[in-house]
Amino acid sequence: MGYVVWRDWQRMEEPGAQSPDFIDQAENLFYDAAEGTMFGGTEETDMGQAANNRAAFLMMIRTAEGTAGGNGYRTLFGGGTFDSYADHPRQVITRMSNGKPISSSAAGAYQILRRTYDRTAPRLGITDFAPESQDAIALELIREAGALGDVDAGRFALAVRKVRKIWASMPGAGYGQPEVALNRLQAAYQAAGGVVNG
Repeated sequence: MGYVVWRDWQRMEEPGAQSPDFIDQAENLFYDAAEGTMFGGTEETDMGQAANNRAAFLMMIRTAEGTAGGNGYRTLFGGGTFDSYADHPRQVITRMSNGKPISSSAAGAYQILRRTYDRTAPRLGITDFAPESQDAIALELIREAGALGDVDAGRFALAVRKVRKIWASMPGAGYGQPEVALNRLQAAYQAAGGVVNG
């Protein structure tokens, strides 16, 4: 019981704050084994289609997070914008959601938290918050969740399931914020050129 309470407290700290925890990672390995692959999929994939699927999956996340429009890469949590791509904006914004205040440093097209940026950017050699850097960080988060092979292979629903704890807008995220239905996400993904293979 204590672990469940701790996990719920963790998830409430900031929306989109969690990379998959131990239980989520174990579930992901189970689903990978059921699909006949390990650690997110290692089978050969058409590299051209894999690149298209990655771009479409990123567009789907931006659509779900409400950042697919013109200023999406400059969006702060709550809908404001920041001016410079020199660094993560590092602003904590408080907004009401379901009658409760939620504070978050989420920013950019993928609503990347300041601490996620600080953990991930140096490892990727990223020194700014430009659109291409945001894309690279989002792909790294997908990889960390064990979902990049699924994205490449077009296992759309499985990939969404694996990243649901990273983005609050994903179905089953459980952060108490609006979640977008899987069929709407798939429509956005396919409209952006993604192929579904399971």
